[in-house]
Order: sequence, then C-alpha cells, then structure tokens
Amino acid sequence: MSKSLTFIVAVLLFILSVVIPLEALADAPVYKLVKEKSSLKFFAIQNNAPVEGRFDDFTTDIHFDPDHLDQSSIKVEVNTGSVHVENQDVLTNIKLPVWLSTEAFPKATYVSKKITRMPSSDNYYTDGELTIRGKKIPATSNFRMEHFDSTNAIASGYISIMRKDFDIGQGEWSRDDVIKNEVRIEFRVATEKQ
Repeated sequence: MSKSLTFIVAVLLFILSVVIPLEALADAPVYKLVKEKSSLKFFAIQNNAPVEGRFDDFTTDIHFDPDHLDQSSIKVEVNTGSVHVENQDVLTNIKLPVWLSTEAFPKATYVSKKITRMPSSDNYYTDGELTIRGKKIPATSNFRMEHFDSTNAIASGYISIMRKDFDIGQGEWSRDDVIKNEVRIEFRVATEKQ
C-alpha cells in the first residue's frame, strides 16, 4: 500500500472514530419537560424549623437511554428569580446579593457528567457540576425512575448542597447556628419522549 493511500485510510479511520460516537450520542432519545407535572423544591432549616421553597421556572435538556447510559445526559437550567417562599420576609431576602443574588446571577445550572444505575433497581445517580452564583462545584444527584415506557418518563430525586460552598448567605448569615449549611433540593421531572 502506497504512503498516500495509507495516509488517506488513516484519516478516514480517524474521522469515523470521531463521527460515530457523536452520531450515537445524537441518537439517544430526547425527553421534553412537562412543566405542569414537574416540580423543583428546596428545604432548609432555620431556627430548627424547616423552610420550604420552590423554583417555578426551570428547563431541561435530557437525552436518556437506560441501556446506553454512556450516551445519556441531563442538563437543568433554573431561573433563580422564579424562587418562591410562602414567608414574604424570606422571599424578599432570598433574592438579595447576600443570598441568591438573582439579578447578578439569574441562572443556576446542573450538567451531568456521568449517569450510573444501581444494580437490579430503578435507582440512578449522576455525577455532574452544579453552578450557582457563578460558582461551579462537583455535585451528585440521586433519582428514581417512577415511570418509564415508550412515550413518557417520570423521575424523582434529590441533591444535597452546602450553601456556603456557593456563598449563599454571607456576612452575619454565614454562620449555621440560625440557618443550617445543608440544603436539600428535591425534584420531580415528568417528560415526554420526542
């Protein structure tokens, strides 16, 4: 085989090695969020009492195949200004710069890097990166597939964060004797296969 032909074959093999995985990823089914059946809540502890809130506006970009998790991915984008808490004082304060700083940081995101299924179960966990207030930190979420068929999928789960890792609650609020450092984020995501 001539050197030029060998070079051409090598280039073709390289192109195929790059293109085929990209096509495989593109073939992972896409699931569209059904907002009216989905929720994103958070739970914190203030003065030893639970405080519950939610985000009313969030979007997802989900590619999921339980048989090919290496081709699956999850991205969630949250409009931080859509935060809602029943207590009006808490709602006013949580948007301020010392807390979520919703004007300066209008978006929070979670991007999966790896999805793993627990053996012989409908439970999964994702290793990914969570970005809040412009700070990107590795984070793991856990979820259970409540329903999965040829047209719909519903998953519910949680992720626990330390608010101080993201500078949420600064100054006098940085201590955790009044508001605990750990915050639990719970989600229920209902989707339709596209």
